[in-house]
Amino acid sequence: MSTTHGWTPRTRRAYLATRLRRDATLLAWYAWQRLDAVLPRRVCSLLATGLGEILYLVLPNKRAAVLENMAHVLGPGATPEDVRLVARRSWHNFARYLSEFTHLPRWSVPDMERLVGRVEGLEHIAGALSDGKGVILVTPHFGNWDVAGFYLGQRYTFSAIAEHLRPPELDDLVQGWRQAKRIGIIPLENAARGVLRSLQRGGIVAIVVDRPVHARGEGVPVRLFGEWTRVPAGAAHFALRTGAPVSAGGFWRTPDNTYEALLLPPRRFGVVADAGEREREAPRVMQRIMEDIEHVIRLHPEQWYMFRRMWPGPPRPASLGVLAGGEADRPGGGLSASRLAPVLAPVPPAVPGVLRGGRRPDR
Repeated sequence: MSTTHGWTPRTRRAYLATRLRRDATLLAWYAWQRLDAVLPRRVCSLLATGLGEILYLVLPNKRAAVLENMAHVLGPGATPEDVRLVARRSWHNFARYLSEFTHLPRWSVPDMERLVGRVEGLEHIAGALSDGKGVILVTPHFGNWDVAGFYLGQRYTFSAIAEHLRPPELDDLVQGWRQAKRIGIIPLENAARGVLRSLQRGGIVAIVVDRPVHARGEGVPVRLFGEWTRVPAGAAHFALRTGAPVSAGGFWRTPDNTYEALLLPPRRFGVVADAGEREREAPRVMQRIMEDIEHVIRLHPEQWYMFRRMWPGPPRPASLGVLAGGEADRPGGGLSASRLAPVLAPVPPAVPGVLRGGRRPDR
């Protein structure tokens, strides 16, 4: 039976559910942004850690995916207790990343210079840019990639591929904040054109490369932490098409809520003109890239945010003890950091009284 508007009860429920998710998402951004405006950074960090613990407890399928992933990363010598501890800290750190993102509009350049301490390997970026082909900066879902963009964007022309967030109002806010910090945004649907243009202009293009793809025919096979998975090959194709050097890196949070970073020496693969040859070379290039990504994750696995199963095989032995009780990840249940981020974050610069003034020196 249709409604007076021509909708069935099912379509009306779906519409109301969508509106509810939209309103709840935006309300969460506004609420956390207002908290961030009045509370010290250390208090926001503690609240975010508590939120991460709640998410760890109430999302069993995502929790199971993280436990399996961390069992792979930590290796066969890790105990279930080791795996559980690192998995929980990953959730805590991801929530703290979201809290830090809330404060991004209020951080000035001097704030950033004070908060970012040791950056090892910055000279590698300068050296790679001297090739005149731009630089492809690859990173996992790790640490705080917005701090990385803010820091590098003050020194070089910097862009990043970004997925559209839902709802559209949230996407406008988030990408506006990033652009205000000199982080250029390349929409995912126009990535090829935007990446090539940025590299031709001699800029840095950041690509997050650790999104697992397990569907038949997607991505390319690579070995990561000793086992096979599949990842998108976009970074490899751009490197082979342009000859741009590829450097891996990550910015991570220290115990005192500052940041350190590592930028690895670039890999150079040369230009491959033939499209078919690029397809054949892409798995080899992505394997070299993922070896560097593995190095970055090993630095601080508790700051790797991967909420879907990275490997398609059975759970590692160290995770079996914490997956009892039916918590194994179900097919299609993956949730990446970029998908979860819209649920929990901040408010727009245009909101009166939230982003105007009131920035304290301890922030």
